[in-house]
Amino acid sequence: MKGIEQIKNVAVIGTGTMGPGIAQIFAQSHLKVTLYDIQEEQLGKARRAIENNLKTFTDQGLLTSKEAKETQGRIASTSNLKEAAHAADFVLEAVPEVLEIKKSVFDSLESLCSQDVILATNTSGLSITEIAKATQTPARVVGMHWWNPPIIIPAIEIIKGGQTSEEAIAITKALVLKIGKIPIVVKKDVPGFLGNRMQYALMREAIALLNDGVASAEDIDMMIKAGIGFKFPVMGPLETIDMAGLDIFHRVSQYLYGKLDQSPTPPAIVREKVEKNELGLKTGKGFYDYKNVDTQALMAERIKKLLVILKEIKMGS
Repeated sequence: MKGIEQIKNVAVIGTGTMGPGIAQIFAQSHLKVTLYDIQEEQLGKARRAIENNLKTFTDQGLLTSKEAKETQGRIASTSNLKEAAHAADFVLEAVPEVLEIKKSVFDSLESLCSQDVILATNTSGLSITEIAKATQTPARVVGMHWWNPPIIIPAIEIIKGGQTSEEAIAITKALVLKIGKIPIVVKKDVPGFLGNRMQYALMREAIALLNDGVASAEDIDMMIKAGIGFKFPVMGPLETIDMAGLDIFHRVSQYLYGKLDQSPTPPAIVREKVEKNELGLKTGKGFYDYKNVDTQALMAERIKKLLVILKEIKMGS
């Protein structure tokens, strides 16, 4: 397989929610990037998204205007998969989260890419082992799960499929470090990997508490933002248990574990909202009402707050 020093050109396959931001981060790290999508219209949207992201970075002092321009210059786009894959030293797939679509892409990449090129998938929780079955070389297929927004969130999960080689894991980890991100190695190919398993456990309990009328949506979210979540950038859950003491955790868990939500499916409140097309920001209503809210301004403000945290992390590193 191509070692980290040989990876100069990266192909990002797909320009949905994640693709443009991923391409930007690779390009910021002086790698040449080819961004692929089947639709030219999507490629245009991706280029505009990257331009807007870079402006935000320069406005916040994370990049100079010169660096932003150079970053844009390293990104090419194409609607020809062969063109995207042909010169790639590393490929990252970021197409819709549908197993058959991903397998079809990997089946095509198998013949278009050199045998020594790692084929990575940005799946949020689909089986790496199953995706790799679309290829004749499953040892080079690895999970590389970025978190949204990828231009900001430092962590990237690296997931070992059933036949993924240790070499592929090591090279992908080195690449994550090269682009200034934090690698999280997931040793077993379990549904949801690490991040989504923990995130969905928390979200399941939050929805159950809301459904049972224990607290309002506002107070449930504030409990995380101003309480539990406030310390998470400094202490993870296992460090928190160590700080409190395993004896205390053991005592509390004995009476609390049995009371936590264990529903195997989402509660009625979620199903009802989906049936009413109350899907959140995209439809103007979810757990909150966004009908009189400038959602673009809301997201821009959230991005700015996340960038403040990101700058603090970089300064402390």
